[in-house]
Amino acid sequence: VRLALLQVPSIFATTLSLFLFHYSLQQTHTKSSYRRRKRRTPIYYKMTDLEEHLFGIPLSTHRDRSIQHGQFPYSLWIAAISIAFFRSTIHSKGDYSRWIFAGVLGYMAYESMPYEYIFGMELFSYIVPLVMNYTGDSNNKSKTPPAMEQKLAFLGGCGALCWSICHAAGSGALIRWMGLVTPSFVKSTLLALFPVEEIQAAYNIVDHFIWEPGLLQHQVSRLFFITFHIQCGIGYLGIDFLKAEQERRNQLVRMDLKDDGKKKKDSKDSDAMLTKSRKFQRSAAPFIFFVAVPYMIKIITFGNMNAFAFACFNNDVHRAVRLHDLFDHENNLVALASHSAKSPADYAGYMTVVVSTTYDLFNRKLFSLPKVMLLPMIMMKQPKLLAQIFPIIFLTDWMKGRAVAYMTKRIEQLEKETQKITAMRSKVESFDIKNAELLQRAGAGATDFTRRRWEELTEQIQVKNIAKDLTARTKGFFAWIERNFVFSVLIDCALAHLIAVGKLVSADIFVFSRAIEDAVDTVLMKSRSEAELARMMTQIDNLKDIASVWENAKSRNLINCNLPPERSLLTAEGGEPERSMVVIRNLLYSRGTAMVRVDHLELKAGIYALTGGNGSGKSTLFRVIMSCSSNARGIDLSQSISLSTPLEPFVEEDDIEREQSCESSEVESEVASVVVEVAEEPSAVDPEETHPRLSITMPSSDVVEISQTFYWPLYTKPIDWIYQEYVTDTCDEAEMQSRVRRVAEELDALEFAQAPIESEQNVTSLEESTMAPSADIVSGIMDQLVEEKEDWFNDLSGGQRSKVELVRKVFLHEQCPGVLLIDETMAPLDPKSKALVMAKIKAFCAGSVVIVIYHTDVGRETDGEGGEAVECVPSNDFFDGNLHVENKILHLRPVC
Repeated sequence: VRLALLQVPSIFATTLSLFLFHYSLQQTHTKSSYRRRKRRTPIYYKMTDLEEHLFGIPLSTHRDRSIQHGQFPYSLWIAAISIAFFRSTIHSKGDYSRWIFAGVLGYMAYESMPYEYIFGMELFSYIVPLVMNYTGDSNNKSKTPPAMEQKLAFLGGCGALCWSICHAAGSGALIRWMGLVTPSFVKSTLLALFPVEEIQAAYNIVDHFIWEPGLLQHQVSRLFFITFHIQCGIGYLGIDFLKAEQERRNQLVRMDLKDDGKKKKDSKDSDAMLTKSRKFQRSAAPFIFFVAVPYMIKIITFGNMNAFAFACFNNDVHRAVRLHDLFDHENNLVALASHSAKSPADYAGYMTVVVSTTYDLFNRKLFSLPKVMLLPMIMMKQPKLLAQIFPIIFLTDWMKGRAVAYMTKRIEQLEKETQKITAMRSKVESFDIKNAELLQRAGAGATDFTRRRWEELTEQIQVKNIAKDLTARTKGFFAWIERNFVFSVLIDCALAHLIAVGKLVSADIFVFSRAIEDAVDTVLMKSRSEAELARMMTQIDNLKDIASVWENAKSRNLINCNLPPERSLLTAEGGEPERSMVVIRNLLYSRGTAMVRVDHLELKAGIYALTGGNGSGKSTLFRVIMSCSSNARGIDLSQSISLSTPLEPFVEEDDIEREQSCESSEVESEVASVVVEVAEEPSAVDPEETHPRLSITMPSSDVVEISQTFYWPLYTKPIDWIYQEYVTDTCDEAEMQSRVRRVAEELDALEFAQAPIESEQNVTSLEESTMAPSADIVSGIMDQLVEEKEDWFNDLSGGQRSKVELVRKVFLHEQCPGVLLIDETMAPLDPKSKALVMAKIKAFCAGSVVIVIYHTDVGRETDGEGGEAVECVPSNDFFDGNLHVENKILHLRPVC
């Protein structure tokens, strides 16, 4: 009954906390945000569709990143409950005002008041009951107790002092002052005992990946606030639980002893033992229901709240590395792929290790803090114990730490090497499995070559793993023996001394044993966490590496290209729009063994076949054009491509005059606002100079390339990727059907799907084949477009993939891009489909510059001047000219 009555307030507080928490979850699930009067920090968060339920409670760690310092779900409710739990749990005897202060502190936390006010009020709440319950000196009863006015005045001064201390701590002034007055040797000792530098390194690397200024400090402060109050409160409850458990075990041990401490032998003693046994058995149920179960409920409830708060923070940092920073710049993904075989998941895992390791250091120490606080008063009364036992404990633990540090360093080195090779093996295996059919047809020795490569990588990983496992096994046994047969023995010596001098009773053995162990663990935090810290620093190095790669990737490598002025779009005669033109002068690019020189090239609107031998630099020309800074979406020039101007000097005056003419025409055509700036710059070509300057002029910023190979995302609905937005989720039914039908009709116009046999017999001409599409075929294509597939492109033929890309990048738009680059996209098309595609491009892109890499149907015709037969590309009513690479020079020639 006594135990039950003692648990009533705690059970009530826990039940109330659960009710409030569940109520807050339900309210948050129905409202996207809270709006309250005079809120200091607004709360912005909403539940998303990507959520799970725990006992009917919706859970999500999502935070709206579009709002500055956006809150996590339920964070303020958890903060309010945590401090209310702390204040109602840790209190002095006779402190009945704790419930009032718990409610006030919870309200202040819920309203997001500054922490200096909350902590000041919390500190003041512990002073109030001490002052109000003070009745004078118990040793001097003749002295009059202080009057109520004196107590109130004293409390006023204490309140001001509490706020001043908390304000100084919150502003950093207290820390700076302590840094000034602390001797240097004390600082060095603290740095040697505590992982200050490691924690600072962890904070810095996390802050590097958090793009919002001040966000990390805000999130860490809130997380520490919650963790401190919950862990300390649970640790305080654990003291009572450990004492009750130790007392129960002591009763079991004393069952075979008489009251004088001697063993029982006669029959009367047996009856007494049975009586004690029944009494002990009857005490089991009250212990279970009034001690163990309430403690279990509290530790699960508040522990889960603390774990959820940490999960929100940890997941947010994880997303910052894996998603937000990765896609913050379009070059980051390419830089990651070219830098290492590691995936985004690997680097996000490294960040998780850094965050979890740092957090666990504080989490464990805050849980053990109430037990550690039991030691100072006893230790100060037994200074001999400090001099006799604790130096030996610290020395043995330091020696163990050195040995463990050596083995840990070796384990981390092997782990780092294993991760590198494992990432490489995963990439190789994924690539080979994806291209298994091509591998099978690659030759007689292809499979055996692949097997040997897989075997070599696997053996390397296995050898390193066994060395790592044996080292870890040795470290584990060494630490276990030291902890249980050296460290524990020394602690027992200290406890024996305290019991002998009457400072401990048997019920407190377990509590103080854990307290001494936790105190040593706190003092030797750095050496005892050597393994975790070593692993964390390894992951920090990995994160610094990728952070440096991404930082370098943000420096653009674009070519400075020009766009024609707006007024030059109209000709002087007739006012009709001038046709598009690409002008390239003085370009020399190389990639590998290919080198191409372009002295002066002008391309008017039309379709040009780009020809040349394999490896002559045709595709590289597309890379150069796509890297123009004038493009709406310029793609950085690859580091493997070298760009320069021709080294040969001008040998004809006409060349200089032509360059000056082109340059002056560009300058004169600039708008008035920039004429002065251009006139002040030096001329692009000086008659006295012998080397020209690179110049590329594009007709439009709308430049599109259709490459040889196509990317298609996995587990995606085709219509979503074609429009590159979630059409099926964001559009209503009518708009979605309209978009899907348009794509299906465009694909059917290019004969994407085979028509039924009976319909093919009725087709007699190209005109008839381009009639209104069959409803059945269009309907079938529409069904494919809205169905999620693992790899839709893998199920298509090469010609079908080309048609999809042409529709996605060209034909779905209102007009053709100003410059369209097609890199062998039509090579896999059958003759009929090729004719359809060519006719469609010819009509749709009449006012654009279209360059097509072409390898087939090269003919010969007689040169009009010399009568010699020369190679040429047949027009086929499609090509208007031929760009040909020969002898490392790109020049324009007519078609047949």
